[in-house]
Amino acid sequence: MPENKKFWQFRNQADSTVELLLYGDISQTSWWGDEVTPRQFADELAGLGALDKIVVRINSGGGDVFAAQAIGNLLEQHPAEVSAKIDGLCASAATIVACHCDKVIAANDSTYMVHPVRIGAYGYYNAEELQKFTEALAAIKESIVNLYVKKTGRDKEEVTAWMDATSWWTAETAKKNGFVDELADDEAVVAENRDGLLFINSVNMNMPFDKAPTFVQSSKAAAPAAGRFVNNKRHKEVKSMASEIKTVDDLRGAYPTLVGEIEEAAAQEARNAERQRIQDIEEMSLPGSEEMTTEAKFTKPMSAADYAKAVVKNAKKQGEKFLAGAAKDAANSGVNDVKSGAGAPGKQDEFMDAIKSMGKKQ
Repeated sequence: MPENKKFWQFRNQADSTVELLLYGDISQTSWWGDEVTPRQFADELAGLGALDKIVVRINSGGGDVFAAQAIGNLLEQHPAEVSAKIDGLCASAATIVACHCDKVIAANDSTYMVHPVRIGAYGYYNAEELQKFTEALAAIKESIVNLYVKKTGRDKEEVTAWMDATSWWTAETAKKNGFVDELADDEAVVAENRDGLLFINSVNMNMPFDKAPTFVQSSKAAAPAAGRFVNNKRHKEVKSMASEIKTVDDLRGAYPTLVGEIEEAAAQEARNAERQRIQDIEEMSLPGSEEMTTEAKFTKPMSAADYAKAVVKNAKKQGEKFLAGAAKDAANSGVNDVKSGAGAPGKQDEFMDAIKSMGKKQ
């Protein structure tokens, strides 16, 4: 069954307004060739009904370009007024979503980042295949540059230079460069070093802390709240941390390694259960039920127990069909007109009676 790849959350719907929360990775896997997850997002958006306003709250280090483009275009095409609210970091693919919004509002101490397009290639490739990767990168970069130009009103050459240089900006600089429309005084943005990774407002940005610019590492490190260690080499557990953890994202932010181990164990358990389900279905399959078996395993997944019921029901249906056909053949042959005892007595009478009774329910 398809793995749940949901990374967004629609929340706080009231009257004709809703928030779309994009915290953390924008999809951990590519949407290229994926039909389930993009459709799920589109269905959820459509299922909200008539809306006048959508607020996209962003604290993300980026992710999959195709996911960001799909979400951005769906939001841009929506009849509601769509505004982006940068709560912490808006970097990489997250900027694509922001640029598709009607208005971008950033917290005064938030951070904006653009960088060159990258592609993940795993395996071994020849020169022709590598050239295809290069062409794909060029096409993706072109589409992003055009989006940035449309948002900022700047020259294409200037925007391209910003990307090529991997530019980190304060909210004020991002506004000056045209990516942000308004600044807002909100809660302080806290950058933390947890096990060498950059966390902003307790959300893992999935990038090394020491790779973040100096103003993120230092000026963002607000005074530690009670029980919170900021900018330490390791994030230490403290007794008051329990009172701060109220959501799954809070737990993931506080104990990323532990949550990762739990999620991996759960994923492995799910994989094992799926393999066992398919094996059980294969062992119960009968000749002639190949189409039903394939559907049960893949296209219309069902549990082994439900499959067993379906097999019995199908076998019964096939049996009734066979008996009905036999009865019809017997009627067409004229055997029903032959009286018992017309021939040799004994076994022949029993045989004729059995033929006549075929297809009749007992």
